[in-house]
This record gives sequence, C-alpha cells and structure tokens, in this order.
Amino acid sequence: MRLAYALLGLFTCSSLVQAGGTSGPAVLAPPPLAPRPLRELRVAAASGTLILALVTDENRYSSGRGLFTARQVTAWRWSGGTWQPLGGVLNYQQPRPAANLNLAVDPQGTPVLAWNENSGDNDVVVFRAWQAGQWTNWWPRYLGISSPQAAKTRALAAWQGEPVLVWGERPRQGPGILLTLRRWTGQEWARGEPLGTPSRSPREPSVALDARGQITVAWLEGSVTASRVRVARQVGDHWEALGAPLSRGGPAYLAAPRLALDQAGRPVLAWLEDVDGQDTLFVSRWTGTRWVPLGQAVSTGFASAPSLALGAQGQPVLAWVEERGGRGQVRLARWTGAAWRDLGVLNADARRDARSPSVAVLPSGEAVLAWREDGGGIYRLHLRRFAP
Repeated sequence: MRLAYALLGLFTCSSLVQAGGTSGPAVLAPPPLAPRPLRELRVAAASGTLILALVTDENRYSSGRGLFTARQVTAWRWSGGTWQPLGGVLNYQQPRPAANLNLAVDPQGTPVLAWNENSGDNDVVVFRAWQAGQWTNWWPRYLGISSPQAAKTRALAAWQGEPVLVWGERPRQGPGILLTLRRWTGQEWARGEPLGTPSRSPREPSVALDARGQITVAWLEGSVTASRVRVARQVGDHWEALGAPLSRGGPAYLAAPRLALDQAGRPVLAWLEDVDGQDTLFVSRWTGTRWVPLGQAVSTGFASAPSLALGAQGQPVLAWVEERGGRGQVRLARWTGAAWRDLGVLNADARRDARSPSVAVLPSGEAVLAWREDGGGIYRLHLRRFAP
C-alpha cells in the first residue's frame, strides 16, 4: 500500500499503520523533516535504544570559489512512541557539506557518529557522541584525509561512549592502503597493528565488538577482480585470523562485507560477490572453528548496499537493494535456521527508485528498516517495522 510522504507525517508516531493488511510490516512515521533531499541514513539499536541518523540537503551557498550544497547531520531517538531529536544540527561548521555517515551504538545505548565535513575546501573526518544529554564537542579529534579513497576506507563501532575506528590511509612509503585500528587515548588517535598488508590493498572494513569489548574486523583484500574477505579478532596486541579468507567461488570481484556478532561473540558475515557478471549476496557464520554457509545466494537480481543485523538468538536479518529495470527495489530477508525467508519488495511505490537500506533489530526481535525513496524527484525517508 503506497502512502504519500505528506500523509505519513500526519500519523502519530505512537500508532503503527499496517501495510498490506494486519500481517504485513508496520509503517513508522518519519521524524518531522523539511521537504529536502535525503542523502544518507543509518539506523542502529542496542540496549533497547533505537537511533536514526540522517544527512539531508539544506541550501545552496557561495564559497567564494563557486556554489555548493550545504548538508546537515541530525540524529533522532525512538522514545515514547515518537522520534525525539537528539540536539539540533550536528555539523561543527555551517553551512558546509557533509558526507560518508557512520553510526554506532554501544551496549549501554550511547550513539556515536562520524562523518566527513568540509573545512576550508578540504574534507576532515569528525566525531560526536551523545553523552549526559548532549553531544560531545570532539572537534579537536578530527582526522585529516590522506586520499579520497582512503577516506572511504573506515568503519565505526562504539564502546563505553567512545569510538572504535578502523581507518584506512596511504602508507608513508610504498603503494596500497594501511588499515589500522584507532582508539582515542585522551591526547591522540593511537594506531594498532595493521590489518593485512598495504600491498594487498585492504579496504572496506566492517567492525563489531562482543559483550566484553573484544574487537572483530572483516575487510576485503586482493585486486579488484580477485578479492576475498578476511576476518580477524584482536587478541592482546595482535590479530588472529578466523579461518581462511572467504568467497564462494574463489577469488573474484567482492564488495561490501558486513559483519555482526551474536551474543556469544561468533561472527556472521555478509558480502557481495560476482557470479556470472551479477553481484550476488551471500552469508556465512563462524562456528568457532570454521565458516559455514547460511544457505545459497540470498539475492536473485543484481544486488547492492547490504545491511546486516542479528536478533537476540543470533538470527541474521538482511536488507539490500536489487536493480530492476533501472530502479532500485529494497528487500528484506530473515534466516529461519534452515533457509532465507524473503519478505519481498518493500518500496512504498514499486515504480519508484529506492536506495540506502539500513536495518536494526530490537531486543523484542522486531526489525526496523529505513531507506530513502524517490518521491517526485526528491529522495525521502521511509521506515517499516517487522514483527519477530
């Protein structure tokens, strides 16, 4: 059932409107946003806290060197049946562009954000956390960017209200990318031991922490057309590999590894892999001794933008986009323990292009899915809630 964006804003957020009958997903009204293009979104949950972070267009401005579109970073918390804003606009400098949004929520429910912010016509990566009812002023923690590609090679987790960052940069000597764990010491960002080797171009990291704060990282390694996914866990001051590098058909074009840990700290990994010219979504689980495939391919069409979350019992929930006739279709699937249950196309209007799915799972087992969808030339926010 298609609901126009304007009508969605009329619903009280305390009520959930069923889409397609009583057994379908419930439509969540979005926060009260201005009718401006939505560029990026993230949703995350922990300790019963559900957080939504957004990057939206603001207005056009002149920098003295030409016009640019300013973008605003905002965050919202689901509370009392409605979206409550966490502060106002989070950009340190306004009006400025913002991009490459990361959101993590620590086990106590504290959200931590990172994004690229333009400063003096150069991008820097900045951080904020919601602590004691306000956002931290962590501008002095900003990280400069050694290259545009390295700037995109990062992943964010959170522990005790602080960021846990996997960061890519150009090495001072030699080719490739240096991928390291970074943590704030109170004075500077301390580097851990490198993940992989720069010459193997480690990239596209995904990071997750278990209940004790132990860190696991997945990343791609190898040439663009002959990559595999590697997974390692930090033990003391070094990294221990979890099994052999992963792919379903041998080294190939791989993309978008997504990592999550169950309550026992066992990883579940999703990634895209080229199969006969089509990017295909696969998932495997670490048993403690080896990687076990969870079924066959999850996707049926050309897939992109996967988002992975786990339920309380470790059941994976996957969202992704499939291309159909030049339009993106947002889909969601749950692992039943024996097979993937695909919930089908979830676009508010199947004739419209949909992008950027992000999924989180609440302690109740309910999944919350957010995405952006074209509505007359402007991409707007859509939210659905799925029963366990």
